[in-house]
Amino acid sequence: MVPMGSLALDGVSLTLADVQAGAFRVALIPTTLARTTLGGLAVGDRVNVETDILGKYVRRCLQHLAGPPGGGLTVRKLKEAGF
Repeated sequence: MVPMGSLALDGVSLTLADVQAGAFRVALIPTTLARTTLGGLAVGDRVNVETDILGKYVRRCLQHLAGPPGGGLTVRKLKEAGF
C-alpha cells in the first residue's frame, strides 16, 4: 500500500489517507457510510481487503532509483531511468 493509493474494503473503492508499518487509514464521508456496508461495521469486524498492486511496484521502482536512504530521487536519476 502507498499513501494516496487505492484499495477496496468489502468491494468499496477507497483512497488511502495514511500508510504506516502494519496499519493504514482511509477517510470515510457520511455518504459512503450511508450507501455502503461500511457504515454497519464495528471495530474487529472482518472485511475483504483488495490492494492496488500497481502502487506497490511504482513505489519499489522509485525507491530503487533513489538509492540508499538519504540518497534522494533527482530529475537526473529519473531521466536516466527513462522517465
